[in-house]
Amino acid sequence: MKNYIQRLKDNCPTRRFIFWWIFRALMIYAFVAGFFKKPFDITDPLQVGANFAAMFAWEIFMLFPEKSMWRKLPSSMQSWLTVLVFCASFGGKFLNFYYDIQLWDSVLHFLGAAMAVFFGYEIFCALMKRDRKEAPFTVVVLGALCFSFLVTTCWELFEFSFDQIAGIMSGYPGDSQHWSLELALGTSKEVALINPIVPERWPIMDIMADMVLNTLGAVLAFLYIYFIPYRHKGKYKFDFDFSIGEKTTV
Repeated sequence: MKNYIQRLKDNCPTRRFIFWWIFRALMIYAFVAGFFKKPFDITDPLQVGANFAAMFAWEIFMLFPEKSMWRKLPSSMQSWLTVLVFCASFGGKFLNFYYDIQLWDSVLHFLGAAMAVFFGYEIFCALMKRDRKEAPFTVVVLGALCFSFLVTTCWELFEFSFDQIAGIMSGYPGDSQHWSLELALGTSKEVALINPIVPERWPIMDIMADMVLNTLGAVLAFLYIYFIPYRHKGKYKFDFDFSIGEKTTV
């Protein structure tokens, strides 16, 4: 345990841990408060708790063996992930911003998909550091783009599964996918990003709008990295030398 704590300190500045724990403390508050909300809805603490676990991804990665590519990932990734999860769970679910603030969900999908491209880019770089081999630049950026599509698709599957499990536990499905027009009526969420034409198509329009925004965010982030690759000298030469170790620090 002592070695693990020292490993965390060596790879992450103290101010970053403080930054993470500010958001984590608020998430803990939202989790506990969810059990006392009236009327009680089990999906509130369940969703906050499930998303809270994602805020510890980097610390979990540091438990892996030294040769694991997960140990090569920068701690800065978790800062972006923490903010995104906080906005989605604390703001969207706990404070009900999904229904009170128009486009809150849309902006999160757009930004989340864009961030996933950067995460994918970091993962490919970590793989090359681990194996001490370079991959073609085009393969790296296309892999980052595909990683974003994988993550955003898995997120939709998570929301679907969560709603189903919540339905089994409480007798009424959760609303992670915002499938209920009845709940949206009278809120800013009622106006769909894509016109459903008929009310029966409102749920599918909400999901498809999410997919469209995921695609736009991912493609724009892909173009940014392709033309301004921040881990390269120029466009194709990586900014670390395998013969002497990594030159840059994060």
